[in-house]
Amino acid sequence: MVTLPQLIAEKFLAKLSESADIDAKMIETLRSLLAAKGKPKADDFVKVFSPPAEEDLA
Repeated sequence: MVTLPQLIAEKFLAKLSESADIDAKMIETLRSLLAAKGKPKADDFVKVFSPPAEEDLA
């Protein structure tokens, strides 16, 4: 049986996948974070959404 948090996570990931700014690798990383036991840490999300160090932000 699917739990409410699982339903919320799936809807969240489905909505994110519609964004051009979020790639499949990010979605899979987020899926793993949300499926893991325990609560994800804020630093985990920062790592997922931060651009690679070599990427120019300008």
